[in-house]
Amino acid sequence: MHRHTEAAMLPARHLPFPNSAGQQLGLLVSELRHLLGQQLIGIYLHGSLALGSFNPARSDLDVLVIVGSSLSTASKAALGRLLLRLSQQPYPLELSVLNAESLTPWTHPAPFEFHYSEDWRTAVTEVLKTGVWTLWPAGATDHDLAGHVTVTRARGIALWGPAAQEVLPPIPPGDHLASVVSDVREALARITDMPEYAILNACRTLAYLSNGQVLSKREGGEWALGEVPEDIVPMVQQALAAYRGTGTVNWEPGGLQTFAQWVSERLSAR
Repeated sequence: MHRHTEAAMLPARHLPFPNSAGQQLGLLVSELRHLLGQQLIGIYLHGSLALGSFNPARSDLDVLVIVGSSLSTASKAALGRLLLRLSQQPYPLELSVLNAESLTPWTHPAPFEFHYSEDWRTAVTEVLKTGVWTLWPAGATDHDLAGHVTVTRARGIALWGPAAQEVLPPIPPGDHLASVVSDVREALARITDMPEYAILNACRTLAYLSNGQVLSKREGGEWALGEVPEDIVPMVQQALAAYRGTGTVNWEPGGLQTFAQWVSERLSAR
């Protein structure tokens, strides 16, 4: 049985978060404990807030929930109603529920029980109207989870439950890379639609390839300033400025495509 340490059980308001994020997470933890009961093993924060790069104007709250057995469709529907209510109050939530029994032995892409982000708000709302939960049936997998679990083990924060390393398995570096590189390539293909994300996400992935560091997007951009060619530096600087909200950025399509090509070449050469 996993032991819940006192440090791991601290209410979210006692953790080093902005008050509004701490209050939202504290309510989420309380509701999840009530909803999942003895099935719940742990609740873990990852992403920008855990890594010290949270931007209230654009960041979301990234959470992994670990349970001890498969969720019923009734539990999934209840989670859907809960996330519709708590997300955007005030920050968007991105949450995945994983079954500890399906994590060992590790497989990639990893299976999951439930997922929510604001991209799924409409779909969750519509399926709840039908009265029959059909989203994410047994066997659903997500290639992003290798990256999320790696970050959670390295730098995540236990909101409730034992330390992440006691619950989540180590991820083979190849699976982590496959996860993050796939995401980088998808973002680069649409770099003009989401330049800030594409650039900073690529930078933190290049940092991992270079030295194994698990970084936030902001940290990845700051690392890249001293590593990329001079003609690439302005794109990284602009992405950091956009992320920090420190000024208006006018993206040059030619510069964005140069950056995308340069990163693609680095990834192909790895």
